[in-house]
Amino acid sequence: MRGWAGSAVEALLFVSFLVSGASAQKTDFAQPFYGTWYTYPLGNPKTDPIRHEFRHNATTGKDEMIVTRRCQGDYRSVTAKAVAPIEISESNIQVLKSATDTQDAEGHSMCRASVEAGSWSYTISDDGARIIITNPGGNPDILELARQDPATESVLQTRIYGTWLLSTEQGKDSHVDTRFVFFGGADRDKSNVRQIVSCWQGRDSLLSQVDSEIVIAKDQITVLESASHDERLGNFTCTATISAATLHFEISPDGSIMTLSKPGVKPLVLTRGR
Repeated sequence: MRGWAGSAVEALLFVSFLVSGASAQKTDFAQPFYGTWYTYPLGNPKTDPIRHEFRHNATTGKDEMIVTRRCQGDYRSVTAKAVAPIEISESNIQVLKSATDTQDAEGHSMCRASVEAGSWSYTISDDGARIIITNPGGNPDILELARQDPATESVLQTRIYGTWLLSTEQGKDSHVDTRFVFFGGADRDKSNVRQIVSCWQGRDSLLSQVDSEIVIAKDQITVLESASHDERLGNFTCTATISAATLHFEISPDGSIMTLSKPGVKPLVLTRGR
């Protein structure tokens, strides 16, 4: 009788070990999603300000998707953020609850981010850099995301950081030199740009400068807030001005020329300072 009981206990322990072992080996399909993604390709003004972030919430023990939209105005930017709980299986993303966030933007406009509850099918590339989602709602009913890689962002920042010079503006008895300095800040998600304007009129000279936070993406720089400052000496004024905007940038292969552009405005050509 004791031998049977001992065998039964051993059998139960063995089954318990198998169950716990199977649970420990459960595939975590959400892991490849964690991080921030942009809508691919860039260049669409309707989707460029949108980011999808997937993360695990340690407090709730659930996975979440965060959809953010940055709405750029003339003087300030506003960000709306919608957070929804999700479950990710081998081929589906289940959005468990709809979420919407609306923020007041400039004038009477509104900045809105939203995500609808539902089941999305997905495929992920072998290198983990792209996700194609089908049936997310909307038109067209397909969404391609590319990973916003911190290593890639670091390379972009290295190429942009430093001093860039604008061609000297010459007047009859005056000239103006303008420099842009791009540099990092305390917030790793943001950088900074400083405009330094040196003005000469006759024998008089003035120096004016302003700073603004920026976000550097794959091929664009977003200036988050407008800034302006005047230095005066009698009727002589020297003005530094930065306008909030999203600018496309291109850097020459040798890294010496950067061109900033946006629709309807003459491109700004900068030369790297030494």
